[in-house]
Amino acid sequence: MTRMDLPQEIDDSIKEIIDHILGLPVSTQTLKLKLQFLEVAKQRMHDQYSLLLAKLKEKDQALGCFKVEACMNAQALRKFMEENQILECAYLVSQCNKLENECLLYDHNREALMDFRYNANQRAKEDEFRV
Repeated sequence: MTRMDLPQEIDDSIKEIIDHILGLPVSTQTLKLKLQFLEVAKQRMHDQYSLLLAKLKEKDQALGCFKVEACMNAQALRKFMEENQILECAYLVSQCNKLENECLLYDHNREALMDFRYNANQRAKEDEFRV
């Protein structure tokens, strides 16, 4: 069986894994490489944390702006509803006044018609009496 030629790094890595599995001491070089890898990973995590923190602050600011805008919209809506209610009340009052005037005119016309009827009946009786 022929042995494949592997790059030195992979060969060293395999050797270190086997040594570790067997419980043999790990070389200083391997520990230094692991430490470097961990430091690079730590720096990446810190960079990601900083980026996420900046995004979170940005989103918090946007949320604050949205809350202020929503509050202003709610106030404007309340004011609009109050003004609309005032206008509706004014319209209803004017309609009520119109109806009251129409009722007064109706009563006046009814009384005038009743007077006219009474007078017509009186004249009819007088005319009948004369005839």
